[in-house]
Amino acid sequence: MNKSKAMGNLYASSAFVLWGFLPLYWKALGHVPALEILAHRIWWSFVFVMVIILFMKRKLQLFIDRLKNFRRNGKEFFLIATASIAISGNWLVFIWAVNSGKVIEASLGMYITPLISILFGVVLFKERLRAGQSLSILLALLGVCLITVKYGNIPWVALSLALTSGVYSFAKKCIQLDALVAMGYETLMVTPFAFIYLLILQLNGTGSFGASAQLSVLLIGAGIVTALPLIWFAEGTKRISLVTVGVFQYLSPSIAFFVGLLIFKEPVSMTQWVSFILIWAAITIYTLFSRPAGQGLKKEDCSRSRLI
Repeated sequence: MNKSKAMGNLYASSAFVLWGFLPLYWKALGHVPALEILAHRIWWSFVFVMVIILFMKRKLQLFIDRLKNFRRNGKEFFLIATASIAISGNWLVFIWAVNSGKVIEASLGMYITPLISILFGVVLFKERLRAGQSLSILLALLGVCLITVKYGNIPWVALSLALTSGVYSFAKKCIQLDALVAMGYETLMVTPFAFIYLLILQLNGTGSFGASAQLSVLLIGAGIVTALPLIWFAEGTKRISLVTVGVFQYLSPSIAFFVGLLIFKEPVSMTQWVSFILIWAAITIYTLFSRPAGQGLKKEDCSRSRLI
């Protein structure tokens, strides 16, 4: 494994590990309305990223140059806009699911998401799978199907979460731009809406920010814990295949599973246990066949994919 792929594995796995532990962070903000948390995540992510860019002369210059170049490079603007809309939509659907008592269906979406990434990798980018890798994906699919059948209905919330996350992965794979600069543009596109919403809350006296020093720090930190894994994720997807990214994505729901089981003491059905074991068996098998049969995505491959 070359250095670039090793760094890609480190970036991607770090992102998904942090995402897996994020329920602990949102639990500390449980008394704040979910939509307000979302707005703070967007706003403080933008502030966090832009502060870093402002203190890095090369990235600031790149940010300005690319901004001027958007008129001539509509494809790049389209990809960044797609990433921004996809991740914002993903957060919105998840918040709605939590507020509507559909947490189980939302968690199902976390398990379907890697299958979407793998599907995009194979269909759009012609990434090839070894026999062992194909077996691992079949086992993971079986685990997801067990949960779906147990759920009993078409899980449109789960599918929406998986599709928006898959589209985000696709867009980030094709954006040949510094991850931090790209993140700055992504947050810039939705920040005005978040800022206006937060301003209205504060003017009406219903905003949570400023209620206490601890709460304010947690709300500001929401932006940091949101931006960091997204930056790591972007750096990872540029270095490794979408198939590998898809398998790494099982880390998040698996960690969240143990957080719910061991810390939040949530009950787990026999079907969930069986599905969980199948998914981890899939990850183990994939690891044994970790050397990809196909090459990673090249810059010119995006222009030949079926979505661009």
